[in-house]
Order: sequence, then C-alpha cells, then structure tokens
Amino acid sequence: MKKISENIINKYAADHNLSLIQLNLGCGGRPIKQWINIDNYDYEKNDSSRSGSHYDIKMDIRNLDCQDGTVDKILLVHVIEHFVRWETINLVRHYRQKLKIGGQLIVEMPDLHECIKIYLQGRNAPHMKTPIGNISIGRTQFYGNQWDELDYETHRYVWDINEFTTMLQTEGFKIIKANHDAVFHIKGRDMFVVAEKI
Repeated sequence: MKKISENIINKYAADHNLSLIQLNLGCGGRPIKQWINIDNYDYEKNDSSRSGSHYDIKMDIRNLDCQDGTVDKILLVHVIEHFVRWETINLVRHYRQKLKIGGQLIVEMPDLHECIKIYLQGRNAPHMKTPIGNISIGRTQFYGNQWDELDYETHRYVWDINEFTTMLQTEGFKIIKANHDAVFHIKGRDMFVVAEKI
C-alpha cells in the first residue's frame, strides 16, 4: 500500500515560521540554524565518522515528504558518495521535483580525481587516524568508513567534478558554481557545486 504524503516538511516550515524551506539532508552532527535538518539515522556510539545526529526531522532522504516545487535550497555535505551512481541520479531527479524554479541544489563531496592525486603522494600525503591505522585522506574517500560496521557510512560511488556537473545539466540544472573551494571539509580534495533548477 502506497504511503499517503502528509507534507511533513512543509508543515514543519509553517509551524516554525520559516520564510524559506532550506533542507540540510544527511545532517548528522552538523545542524544549521534556519534550515530544516534531516537525517534517517540516529547516532550510534561506535560511529567514528559523525559527531552525532541532530535532526529536526527523521526521514529517508530518498523520499522527501513535501510538496513538489516548494523547496528553496537543498544542501548535501558528504552525502552523495554514500549512494551508487544510478541512485544518485534518481535522488537528483527527486530533488529537482521538490525544488522551486530557481531553487538551489548545493553539494560538497570528494572529487575522485583529487582523491587519486592525494593518494598517489604516498607517504607524503596528508593522513587521518582511523581505528585501522593512518590512512591517506585521498584513500579514505574511495570506500568511506570500513571499520565501524555501519553500512550507511561506507562510500558507494565517488564522482569527479566534470562527471557530476554534466549529469546535473542533463537533469535540468544550471551550474552556478563548481570548484574545489570546499566550505565544510577539505579544500582541494572536495568539490563544492551549486546548481539551480531551470
């Protein structure tokens, strides 16, 4: 039986007097004020990748319960790489449906090419401490968290910036910004893309 939409997100925005519907999807321990922070997973103490799970709404980000054409902005910070390629394309289509004309999709995530460059530096590459040892900050992005036994923390597909922006354009977005000037994580390694629904 198909679930009937209750427009939970629109109701939350109205109940909290939000003039804009801005969604921080897969927020984890990084909620943003004046945004609606959404995650589908509660914090687990063995999760060394996140600092918590501080959401306003618990919801599967693959099926946003809100009216089509009502969302102003969607932010995904280190979320897309947790999905296989075909599922990411389906996500982008779903998000485009929910966004207003001119609404923005904002994505920060690792760039495959930049991760490879870092990995190839070998011992000279910056490393991060993990429960299974020090690992290059390039290599960690290929597979994500492979040590905490949490399936949703693993990485499934790492895009490069050209492939990702080309896909967005194919799916009806105009690229406003696409660079490696990451805002939330590691500049140079991570891409930062802002796309507008047309």
